[in-house]
Amino acid sequence: MPAKLLLAFNQALLPRMLKNTSLFIGLRYILSKKDNRVISFTSLVSMAGLTLGVLVIILVLAVFNGAQGEQRERTLITVPHADIYADNNFTRWQEAANLLSQQNGIESVSAYISLEAMLSKNGIHQVTEVKGIIPEAEALTSDIEASMLQGSLSALRAGERGIIMGRRLASALRLLPGDAVNLIVPELNSNSSRLKMNMHTFTVVGVFDVQFSIGSELALIHLDDSVELLNLGSIAEAVHLRLKLDDIFNAANIVGSSLDLLANAFPGLEYQGEDWSVSEASLFNALKMEKIMTWFMLMMIVAIGAFNIISTLVMVVSEKKADIAILRTMGAGGRTIMAIFMVQGLFVGISGTILGAVLGLLIAANFDSIGQIIEMLFIPDGMFMLSIIETDIQSMDVVITCLFALLISFLATLYPAWKASRIQPAEVLRYE
Repeated sequence: MPAKLLLAFNQALLPRMLKNTSLFIGLRYILSKKDNRVISFTSLVSMAGLTLGVLVIILVLAVFNGAQGEQRERTLITVPHADIYADNNFTRWQEAANLLSQQNGIESVSAYISLEAMLSKNGIHQVTEVKGIIPEAEALTSDIEASMLQGSLSALRAGERGIIMGRRLASALRLLPGDAVNLIVPELNSNSSRLKMNMHTFTVVGVFDVQFSIGSELALIHLDDSVELLNLGSIAEAVHLRLKLDDIFNAANIVGSSLDLLANAFPGLEYQGEDWSVSEASLFNALKMEKIMTWFMLMMIVAIGAFNIISTLVMVVSEKKADIAILRTMGAGGRTIMAIFMVQGLFVGISGTILGAVLGLLIAANFDSIGQIIEMLFIPDGMFMLSIIETDIQSMDVVITCLFALLISFLATLYPAWKASRIQPAEVLRYE
């Protein structure tokens, strides 16, 4: 009976295995000598290095993306998604606002006038941006109303000279709602070519907090009051249209189509516009560069895992010289020998990459829950809140990280496999 089973094995399975000699022998070398179900220690160390590297990269990038998204949301509380204006007197701005608000991708439109001014109180001076807004429209196009600490946008009324400040600006000037503050606006005297400083008194009617540096020193007044401060004949001389969009990442296209629409509907003016990615390009380009450099530095962990693969394969090649010599005498070519050891290295690389990606995704997706556990066990109350850190897993980050990890693993197998293919059977078997 055993003889018949052996014959059946030889006839059925052995030919298939011989067709995949490199794969069969390569996987066999990965297994321990004592227990075929346990991966050898050196291969396990190499796999652990790759797993840790991929896991850390995915987790850190997810946290970085979450922080970047939070910064973007905070920035866009006060920065327009898109800004449209005319070079000359924009007399038909109300019609233009109504027309734009009906376009696909635009949720709402509001008008504003921006000016630079100095705020002064009790010898403390602060130069800042002041925006004249229509409170009802601004509430629809920004989230400032939701960020109010005291008062509301509706407290701004035409002619009453009320002012709403960012928390940092109000703190710097030591102001509270109900306090008076001097607003100084420079004016160029056309007759004498001298700069004249016009001072106006405003009353603080509210304070907002966007919890970010951008917008924390902004001041808001009513649109009609800003026209008076600048000595304008009408709002049309300096008005801008702020657009709130459904998809902020499509802002550039919407700005382009909006400019074309206005040029056709209201000819005779030169229309200009920019989206948030242009107005705040320096900030977001810096964040993008920081992310790339962070990813590059963390890839060094994966490179360390790749060096472990090289050292593992070098040891295996040294131990298996006799086996390699026998295979060569049986007719195995250099490519077959190379493939045997490349299979071993790639098995470690693929396994480590997949395991690291799975663990990284699981930890990143449940980071808030894991953070709560870590806080309860190891971090004193209030010292550092891991559970409030948001994560944003982006599929492209995961794909690029895994592809580079596999590429590094593949490159790590080339030298040891090439050295194995160069072994001469006669030199090895001479001493056996």
